[in-house]
Amino acid sequence: MNMLRAGVLILALVVALCPAANAAAKVVVPIYTPGAGGSAYLIGGAMATVLNKYIPEVQMMVEATGGTAVMVRYIAEKAEKGLPAFGIPESRGIYMAYSGQPPFTKPLTMLRAVTFVHSSGLPLLVSKDSPIRSYNDLKGKRVGVGAAGSGLAQISATLLEAYGLTPKTYKALWLGHNEVTEGLQDGSIDAGFISGGHPIPAVQQLAFEKDIRIIPVDEDILKKILQNNPYFFKDLIKPGTYKGIAQDIPSLGFGTLFATHSGLELELVYKITRTLYEHREELATIAPYAREMTFRNALATIAFPLHPGAVKYYKENKVMK
Repeated sequence: MNMLRAGVLILALVVALCPAANAAAKVVVPIYTPGAGGSAYLIGGAMATVLNKYIPEVQMMVEATGGTAVMVRYIAEKAEKGLPAFGIPESRGIYMAYSGQPPFTKPLTMLRAVTFVHSSGLPLLVSKDSPIRSYNDLKGKRVGVGAAGSGLAQISATLLEAYGLTPKTYKALWLGHNEVTEGLQDGSIDAGFISGGHPIPAVQQLAFEKDIRIIPVDEDILKKILQNNPYFFKDLIKPGTYKGIAQDIPSLGFGTLFATHSGLELELVYKITRTLYEHREELATIAPYAREMTFRNALATIAFPLHPGAVKYYKENKVMK
C-alpha cells in the first residue's frame, strides 16, 4: 500500500512538472487553410507563429484543407460544439456559404469576418505558342479549372460563365496548382487557372521553366462581374510580375480573408485582431503578402458580417464608425 501511495505521489509530481501538462491549459485553436504551398497556407503559418508568441493562452495550429468549402464546414462544426476555429477562405466562397448559395445547401449564418488579408488573382495560363488569345478561344479546349470543390473552381466557373462558356463548350479538368503546371509543361492541357497573391510561386516557377502567356479579361466582362459581386475586384497583373509579362494584364481578383464564427468570445477575437495588426511587419517577414493587411484594406471584399471583437478593434482605431 505504501508503495502504491508513493507511486501515486511520484506520478502527480511528474504531471505537475511536465511541460505538456502545463501546455494543456492552453486553448488549441485550428487555423484552416487551403492546400500546402499556396499563399494562404503561408499566411496561416505566419499568423500561428505570431499569435502563439504574443497570446500565451492559445495554441494556434495550422491545418491544410481542400479549400474554402471544406474550411467553412469545419468552422461550422466547431461552432456547433462551442469550440474556437479560424479559417483563411476566399471572399466569394465564404459569402456563398454565409448566404446558403450553391454549392452550399443551407446558410451558415454563424460565419464572421475578422479581416481582409491579401488580394488574390486567378490568371489563366497558356503556353506562349498557344493559339488561345482570348477566353472565347477556349471552346473545345482542355482547361484546368481548379481542384474539385475548391474556391478556385467556383470562381473560374463564374468567370467563364460571364463569357457564355459552360462545361459543355470546353473540357473542364479538376486540377490543382501542381497538376496545372505539369499539364502545361507536358501538353496534356491547353490552359489552366492558378490562384494566389501575386507573385504566385507556382506561376513564377512555371514561367522560368516554360514560356507562357496570361490571357487578359475583357473590360466589359470585368464590369459585368463586378457590378453585383462586392467580393471581387479588378486585378491588374503588372509587367515583370512573371517572366515574359511585359504589359499590364487585366484579370479578375478576389480577397483572401481571415474568418471565424459568431460563438467565439469577443475579447479573444479582439486580442487576436489587435495582435495581427500590431505585429503586421513581423507577419510580413514570414509571409510578404501580409503587407496588404492594412487599415485601409481591412474591410475589402468582405460581404458578410464582422465579428464583434474585430468591430471593437476597428472602432478604436477609427477604421469604422
